[in-house]
Amino acid sequence: MITAEKLTKRFRSITALNGVTVKIPKGTNLIVGPNGGGKSTFLKIAAGVYRPTSGDIKVFGKNPWSDGAVRKRIGVAFDPPRFPTFVTGREWLSIFARARGKDDVEEVAEILGIDYLDRRIVSYSSGMLKRLSLAQALVGNPYLVMLDEPLANLDFSGIRDIIGTIKELREEKSFLIISHMWEPLLPVVDRVYVIADGRLVAQGDAGEIEETLRRLY
Repeated sequence: MITAEKLTKRFRSITALNGVTVKIPKGTNLIVGPNGGGKSTFLKIAAGVYRPTSGDIKVFGKNPWSDGAVRKRIGVAFDPPRFPTFVTGREWLSIFARARGKDDVEEVAEILGIDYLDRRIVSYSSGMLKRLSLAQALVGNPYLVMLDEPLANLDFSGIRDIIGTIKELREEKSFLIISHMWEPLLPVVDRVYVIADGRLVAQGDAGEIEETLRRLY
């Protein structure tokens, strides 16, 4: 699903990714690591937001920043979420649904428990913005959903709901989840990748890597 070969990204004097080579298959995949370790940079390159400084990455066998067909097949929730404030949630989500060719805004809102679609985004709390960001990634029925820190700024109830949503949808979609919180997500993912200091330092099946994660973090 995603293949990277010697993937490197520099921001002036900072090397965010340093020669990462990895193959990420279909399924529910989790990338963990410390803040600033490079995991969100990896997601943004895979989503076509950044271009690599050197090396190569393919999503569904194509360049994510130059092939429009790739972008129609992926949905992305960034952290922190950013939106135009004076439109409603419904208006914002409809843009993404139309771009992906399926008007399923109401269905996704129901799944995520969003009952404030017709309010202007400027009035949303941080938790409401997080749910809207997740809805943005899910509308239009994308095949691959990329979630950057989906559990950040949520209370225990919100964390439970988001994990339940991933569990419910994982049979029909693939997920790439970026998170520094790994314990709540481990029961619902297939494979785990650890990126720290810009490098891939560990990877393995979710059922086999817990001891490694506890040793590293």
